[in-house]
Amino acid sequence: MQHLFAINRNKAEAPAAATFFIVAMFSSIAFYPTFLWGSFLLFPLLAIIYLILRKLKISYFKRQCFIFIDDTGIKYCLHIYQRPVFIAWEQIGRINYQLYETNIQISSTGEVISIQVGYLQNPEDFETMKGILDAKMLTK
Repeated sequence: MQHLFAINRNKAEAPAAATFFIVAMFSSIAFYPTFLWGSFLLFPLLAIIYLILRKLKISYFKRQCFIFIDDTGIKYCLHIYQRPVFIAWEQIGRINYQLYETNIQISSTGEVISIQVGYLQNPEDFETMKGILDAKMLTK
C-alpha cells in the first residue's frame, strides 16, 4: 500500500527565495557607494533570475517535494534544498499528533521530524496521513 502526498510548492521554495533575497540585499549594500544605480537594479535583476529559474525548473527548482508512505517506511523531502530522506518503520520510536503538526521521533537518535499541515498541498490529506501512520504504528 503506497501513499504519496504532495508538498505545497511555495513552502518548498521558501528557503530558495530567502537565499536570493539575502544575496541581493548584501550585494546591493556592498556595491552601493561605487556602483550607485547598479546596486538599485541588482535586486530586481536577481528577482527576475529567480522567477526565470522557477518557471523553467532549472537546478534546485526541478526537485519534487513529497511525503511517501509505504510498507517499508516513510520517505520525505520537505523543501528544495533537502535530499529525500528515508525512515524505516523500525527506526520510528513514536508519533505525536498535535493540532497543526505531526511529530515523528527517531528511536535511535531522539531526533524529531515535524510535518506541519501547511507543508501539504491539500490540507485535507493531513487527516488521511495521520490515519495511515496510526495503522502502520499498530502493525509495527
